[in-house]
Amino acid sequence: MTSAQYRLRGSSAGTSQLLLVVSDGRGLFLEGMEAVRSAVRQARDANIFLVFVILDNPKDKDSILDIRVPLFKGPGEMPEIRSYMEHFPFPFYIVLRDISALPETLSDALRQWFEFVTAGE
Repeated sequence: MTSAQYRLRGSSAGTSQLLLVVSDGRGLFLEGMEAVRSAVRQARDANIFLVFVILDNPKDKDSILDIRVPLFKGPGEMPEIRSYMEHFPFPFYIVLRDISALPETLSDALRQWFEFVTAGE
């Protein structure tokens, strides 16, 4: 554990931390959908504010918004095809297509996190 983590843990119990995840957002459920949802819940319960920044294709080709996944309801039933983003487990996410907008996007996320933290005091 670093000294910065120690200081955050040693501060008041209501203090929230910010975790920015920057990824293409694909393959999140390789360990299982419930495992990912459980990790997101554990982070929320630990007062960690998660923001997922999805770096998407700028040409609108093979966009994460176009991905479809099968949803299996029961044995012997045909799967229902749904949008991948309908099952995206992170409540706060940004789909970013222009990488040059990343600094502004991250500063907006940081501003919103400060608002979230100060509103809870």
